[in-house]
Formats: sequence, C-alpha cells, structure tokens
Amino acid sequence: MVREIVRKRLDTRRKETPLPLTATQEDLIQEEIRLLNQLLAAIERFPVTQEDRDSLEEAAENLTSLFLLVIVGEFNAGKSAFINALIGAPVMPEGVTPTTSVINLLRYGDTVREQMLADGIIERYYPAPFLNDITVVDTPGTNAIIREHEALTKRFVPRADIVLFVTSADRPFTESERAFLETIREWGKKIVLIVNKSDLIRNDEDVNKIVGFVQENITRLLGFKPDIFPISAMLAQQAKALGDRNPSERQKLWEASRFESLENYIFTTLDEEGRIQLKLLSPLGVGERIADRYLKGTADRLAVLRDDTATIDRIEQQLGLYHADMTTQFAYHRTKIENIIHKMNARGDEFFEETIRLGRIFDLLNSDKIKNDFQNKVIGDTEKEIDETVDNLIDWMVEQDLRTWQAITDFVDRRRLSAYEDDMIGEISGQFRYDRRGLLEAVSRKAQEEVDRYDIDQEAHNISISVRQAVGQVAMAEAGAVGLGAIIVAAASATAVDVTGILAASLVAGLGLFILPRKRKQSRQEFRRRSEELETRLVAVMNDQFETELARSIQRIRDAISPYTRFVRGENEKLAAIQEDTTGVRNQMRTLRHRIGGGDVPAYPVESRPALDTP
Repeated sequence: MVREIVRKRLDTRRKETPLPLTATQEDLIQEEIRLLNQLLAAIERFPVTQEDRDSLEEAAENLTSLFLLVIVGEFNAGKSAFINALIGAPVMPEGVTPTTSVINLLRYGDTVREQMLADGIIERYYPAPFLNDITVVDTPGTNAIIREHEALTKRFVPRADIVLFVTSADRPFTESERAFLETIREWGKKIVLIVNKSDLIRNDEDVNKIVGFVQENITRLLGFKPDIFPISAMLAQQAKALGDRNPSERQKLWEASRFESLENYIFTTLDEEGRIQLKLLSPLGVGERIADRYLKGTADRLAVLRDDTATIDRIEQQLGLYHADMTTQFAYHRTKIENIIHKMNARGDEFFEETIRLGRIFDLLNSDKIKNDFQNKVIGDTEKEIDETVDNLIDWMVEQDLRTWQAITDFVDRRRLSAYEDDMIGEISGQFRYDRRGLLEAVSRKAQEEVDRYDIDQEAHNISISVRQAVGQVAMAEAGAVGLGAIIVAAASATAVDVTGILAASLVAGLGLFILPRKRKQSRQEFRRRSEELETRLVAVMNDQFETELARSIQRIRDAISPYTRFVRGENEKLAAIQEDTTGVRNQMRTLRHRIGGGDVPAYPVESRPALDTP
C-alpha cells in the first residue's frame, strides 16, 4: 500500500532533505497520503495498472522530496539556454541540433560533476545555492525524440511540482505544443510559460502581441490563464558572463533580456511557502487525474453493461412471451380435449337412456353386444380426436421452443458483434473486454449448437412419451405405444362398461323390471360422476406435465446464458461500488485542493475545443 511505502522512507528522506513544515502542513500531508491510499484501494478492483500504482506511490513519496522544477518544450526552444542563464554558468550543453537527448537532473553539489544513472538519466551537480531547495529537470525536445518524450510524460510530469514550458518567440504555441500542454494540464500541474528568444522580435509592441496571442489561445483552448514571461536566455547569459567587467553593458543586456522578472518569480514568488503549497498540490493533481481516468473507464464499462443488461432483459421478455403464448395455447388445446370428453360423456348419457330400458332387455343380457354398441356410439373417434389435438399442441410447443432458441442466438450474436466492442473508450485494463467477449462467444456457441442439433421429431416424441407416462400413471394404464387418447378413453369408459355388466347381472338375478328406470338413472349419474372426476384428474396432470416441459425448456435457455448473466450482474455491482468509492475520494481531493489554495483544474473534452489561432 502507498502508506507503508511512504512511512518506510519518510524518516530517511527528512534527514536528507529536511522540510520546515508546520503542524497544519504535516496534517495535510497525512490527509493526502490517506486519500491516495483510499484511491488505490478503490481502483484495485478495476484492476489498477502497474503504471498507475507506481504513479500514486511516487506521488506520495514526492511529498517528502525536494521541490521539482521540470523544464519542457520543443527542440530548439532554448530550454538548456534558459537553465544556463538561471545558473549563470554553462552547465547544460547547447546547440542547433538536439543536444538534450536524455533527461538531466540538476542538483546541488560542492563541486561540478556528473554521473550517468542506471536508467539513462544524467545527474549533474553544481554549487548554486538555490539547488539546495530545488531540483531542476531538463528534458528532451518533445518534437524531436519520441522515446524521451514518453519517458518524460510517464515519469517526470506526474512528479513535477511546477512545470516551466519554454516556447520560442519566432514560432510561439504550435499545435504540438498545445497538445503537450494539454497533457501536462491533465495532471493538474502548475504551468508557467516562457517565451524565449524575444531578442529576435523587433520591438516591445510585437513582443507584447506574441504574449497576448499565447495567453489568449491557452485560455481559450485549455481553459486556464498561466503566468507568461517573455525573455532572451542568450542576452541573460551574456549579461551574467560579463560580471563586473563592464557594468553599463551588463545592465543594458540584462534589461534587454527581461530575465529579472522570471528570476524573481522563481526565487522570490516561489519562496518557501509557495514551494510547499505547490508540493502539497502536486500529488493531488496526480490523484485527481488517475481518479478521473478510472471514473471515465468505469462509466464506459457501465454504459456497455447497461446495453448488456438491456439484452438480458430482452431475452427475459422473449422467454416471458414464450411462456405466455404456451400457456394460452395449452389452455386452448386443453379446452378442446375437455370438449371432446364432454361430448363423449353426453353420448354416454344418451347411450344409457336408450340402452337400459325394457325394449332392450335381451340386448342387455348380451354383454359383448353392449360393449360393441358402447364403443361405436359413445367412444367413436374420441381417441383419434384427442391424439390429434395433443399432437398439434406438442408440435406447436416444439416449434416455439426452437424459434425461441434461434431468437436468443440472434440476440447474443448482435451483442457480441456490437460496433464499439473493439475500441471501448476509457478502457484501462483489457481483462474486462477479454472476459466479456469470451463469455459472449461461449454463450453464442452454446446457443448455436442447440439450434444446429435440434431434432424436431425427436423433441416431439420425447414430450409425447413424457405426457403419456404421466397420464398413464393417473389412469392406471401402461403408456407404451398406446395413444394418449386411448389411455384417456379407456379410463373414462371403464365405469360405463362395468355399470352395464352389473346391470345385466342384476336383471338376470330377477330384480324385476319395475326397478329398471331407477337403475338407469343411478347408472347414468355414477358414470357421469366418476367420468368427470377422472377427467379433472387427467386434465390436471396434463396441465402439470406441460408446465414441467415448458419450465424445462425455459430453464435450458437460462442455463445457457447464465455465465453471461452472472458476469453482467457481478460487474455492474463491482463497478457501481468502484464508482461510488472513487467519486468519494475524488470529491475529498477537490475539497483538500481548495483548503490548500489550488482552485479547480478543469478538464475539456478534445472534440469540444475550438481551432488554434495563428498570430
């Protein structure tokens, strides 16, 4: 964690570079360390990149290091010349070709010396008193050496306490300079503009026009108003080189160089209190920039997940419609089956009325004839009608099941091939994109495999067998290859046949013809009661079985997309928590910036910036 790293090195650094801090400033440092810790803890779940982790740790460490003054600008703007003028000695090489191809650190030393550090940085030492409190960083020309430009941006701009941006009066504030200034500004750094080579401009009026041009464009394009100093580093060097030999010439050159106001700013305005304030603000700029990046990345991911959630909701809507359609259709087909049985029962009533009477007494004694008559007049085509109705229902159910699978495949494929999948704005870590794409491809593959191997006839056969077995258990019949209609009709008509047999036996026993009407009525009522009871049980078990098949079909689809669904819901919860925590830290950093006296650092989207004016 950041706190452990800072505390471990705090005592050593203070022994090397003691900071005269007040109790309030000490408290501010501890508050900043706490916030940097909180920010790191919040974005760890994103997960945080190693580069950003290092930046936060370095920002915390820099709270106890020397004040870092970083000089940036394009090749041949005069950065090295400015440093030499500031020191009053040729400590940095100058030339018309890119002489600074590496980063130079200028520190205080009793003697003039230099050494190459392991990471390719040259460390130079010079006995200038102000270097006791300030480390100067000279950087490569940002338009000349790309590798060093990247190293500067990644390593030294986030660590800088103040940035002196050097531009040339003969080509002030170019587009590439604007772009680089924008990058520096995003880190929340204090920026001072130096317009060098003012000696090339004919008069003061033109110099003031150039300063006004730079000021106007920076304010308009980047949203802040920097301090701007027009100077001639060359004339300042010449003035300091004269020493006491020619005071009048020295004064003339010194005034012409305009260097005094800049030097006073660095050594007087940036006094101990000013440097400490910038030192306190610098880590906040790093933290705020990183927080904003992760908030942007979190917002972008949440936007993608909102569309993912919408896709999942549409799939659930599709499944809901599928269930509703199936329920409606089953109710329609169930009613048809009930009507078929009701008609059979009505024919049974009519059969009893016509059969159990005195004129049919000899037929009643012939049970085979009664059974044949019952089969022809009551049963008729009932079996065939029931089987056709159930088969139509099963075929429709299978068709809808396949159509739903195809719809789910289309939903997932459209989401998988969404236009912005490959260039997600604000993506900080590629793991989210990789995991999400992998899940979508796996779900798409699974759904397509289900569609490709879907056997309509086999599915219909499986459902038919399942329904026949369930109905057979209630009707006490073997399912086997017997049709559903045969099972239902056999169960429903068994009572009628039994009643006729019992009636015939009763007549033979000599119960008397006078009881025949009463027996007919009792037989019809018993047949109706038992038939309706059995019908209710059979329809109920059919209803349960179709609901089971429907639930199984829907669950198969939900199981297929469940990895994607779990990922979307889990990431939504995680990112919402990251967003809340990071926003909280960001707001506390903004409050702390105001307490220190730094104001706000506004950010402007690139697409909203106006075009760059030319002088």
